[in-house]
Amino acid sequence: MKHVGYVIAVAFVACCLCHSVRAAESELTSLVLSEIEERIAGKLAFYSLQRHLAESGISVVQDETLTRIGEKIAKYSDRPQLNYAFYLITGDIAPQALSLPGGYVLVTKNLLELACRTDDDLAFILGHEIAHSALRHYADYQLQDGQQAAYVRQLLQTHEPEKIEQYNAQADDVQRILLPYIVNIRQVKEMEADQFGALYALRAGYEYAASQKVLNRLRAAFGEQFDLEKNPTDVVSEPSPKNATHPLLSARLEQLELFRVKAIEVSKLFPTGRKALDDGNYEEAALIFESLLSLFPQSRTARIGLGVARHLKYWDSGPRNDFLLAYPGMLEIEQLQLLRGQPDYQTLQQAIDAYREVLSQEPGNKYAANNLGVAYAELRRFDDAERTLREAVRLDAQDFVLFNLALVLDQQYQLTYQPEKKQDAIAFLQQYLALVPSDKVAIEYLQAFEQRK
Repeated sequence: MKHVGYVIAVAFVACCLCHSVRAAESELTSLVLSEIEERIAGKLAFYSLQRHLAESGISVVQDETLTRIGEKIAKYSDRPQLNYAFYLITGDIAPQALSLPGGYVLVTKNLLELACRTDDDLAFILGHEIAHSALRHYADYQLQDGQQAAYVRQLLQTHEPEKIEQYNAQADDVQRILLPYIVNIRQVKEMEADQFGALYALRAGYEYAASQKVLNRLRAAFGEQFDLEKNPTDVVSEPSPKNATHPLLSARLEQLELFRVKAIEVSKLFPTGRKALDDGNYEEAALIFESLLSLFPQSRTARIGLGVARHLKYWDSGPRNDFLLAYPGMLEIEQLQLLRGQPDYQTLQQAIDAYREVLSQEPGNKYAANNLGVAYAELRRFDDAERTLREAVRLDAQDFVLFNLALVLDQQYQLTYQPEKKQDAIAFLQQYLALVPSDKVAIEYLQAFEQRK
């Protein structure tokens, strides 16, 4: 991985976060970039990065999936107005994700292959990088040399975007001056980017637990100290714990779980908001619904609750009328499911043991066979799930078994593209609908199955 050190040197604002500034505050000079200056700094850094990577045979290209998910998440960040741009890095480079000033986000292909299984996983990585830009981690600096701060500002203020190819030396100067600052203040901001990145992804409709799954995969691959950046002058040896630029992955996981627990507490406030409406405490109700919307901006019920709180406050100040307002009784279940934690596989295994015990005593028990097949599917043991559910159908073709077997076969088809899996999935779902023709969910599944290529 000979390119790694240089890549990180050029991409001076990669995915890394704060420790503590070692110099006394009185010795430091502030460099606070305006949004325009921040974008110029990011453009210089991106151009320099792309140019040097190309010289090493490594490509930096825009990617449709990264852009689709990234733009969706960026809309729910604290600075959605930045011109976020998302790029995929392919080639001989260690797994890493980088963020540059002004909203540039770059992710290596091998990091995605290593850590991502679903769009939810990718959403956390992109959310983490978006958070660096949205929270101005790379727009506010404390530099030890006032002349350097003035020089950087002069470079940014005299830069002409249409002549970027003339600014190679200036881009390297900006990197050389700002990199030491970023190297020394990482750990606190890394956790902050974890939490806000997971929050941004949650707001966009992605599962919060994906953040923990991604970090657990990285810990399994690299150990506790996973540092996306290395010292540019030391590209071979691993950093020692005392020089670690990122917090331990276990500490990051703990903070993510604490954040999730707090978010769950907020999500449980909906009944309190309703009661505040009933009691005439409209400002309290509005605050509660606004808190819910900070987690779930797509929640229709929370937004209706906020609207009702404002409406009732208006009624207190306006002429009397006899109209009736209506509002839902609970938060949407799909919103609450996004906050679920990591799967408890131990309890699922206990359920499997219970179903097996029943089947050992009564091999044809349709309930135990069905539930065992579902449990296998949840463990992604699709062959075992198919075998168990097919046997259950052979013994007693209950409607729920037909439905579950169809779902398992469809999941297998999406993995193997074996046409017989798709054909069987459609056939079993049609049998189910012959028994339960009014099931709208099953009808939607059948339409989706038939449209799969």
